Amino acid sequence: MRTSLLTDEHGTRYAAHAFDFDGTLVDTDNLKHHCVQASLAHHGITVSLDWVAAVGANPAVTVSHLRGLLDLTPVQLPDDTYVEAAREFWFAHTDLIRPIAAARDAARAAAAVAAVAVVSANHRDIVRHGLHVAGLGDLPWTVVGREDTAAGKPAPDCYLYAARLLGVEPGTYLAYEDSDAGVAAARAAGMDVIDIRLHAWN
Repeated sequence: MRTSLLTDEHGTRYAAHAFDFDGTLVDTDNLKHHCVQASLAHHGITVSLDWVAAVGANPAVTVSHLRGLLDLTPVQLPDDTYVEAAREFWFAHTDLIRPIAAARDAARAAAAVAAVAVVSANHRDIVRHGLHVAGLGDLPWTVVGREDTAAGKPAPDCYLYAARLLGVEPGTYLAYEDSDAGVAAARAAGMDVIDIRLHAWN
């Protein structure tokens, strides 16, 4: 782990480190693809994993968007039962989560010197369970999930909420992100950001 990932250019420690969850701390792409496929199958709709990988697991794709893509009505694919079936599959198949070694190292190094948070577009219970699966459940995480703010990334609300929970100024935060929306959210909150897509992060 390079020291530059934990300190600013003057060598001053950050007060807190905030990690995105999906794609940053853990690789959940395979699990998400299977969740979408399984939930659609629960509703009698058959799609391939290739189709899901192309459109079905994109964070921007809502149940409403899926209905549009598949020419379905709300009766054929209700929001509540779709989410319920996807969550049930997720919790039953967490073995499909792939821990990311570099993320685990970065999180442990950060927790040794500062507060640590997860700021995710996923639900808090999913995040906390995933942290345990990844071998990171013992760290003193503050978890901000999609239910905690009205506006998700790229709005800064989730990162600002995490800063308030920890009682630190946003400018003393270092965020780790893997998407344009996440990077934009952290920057809009006034935080420094490591875009892990620009680093060897696997």
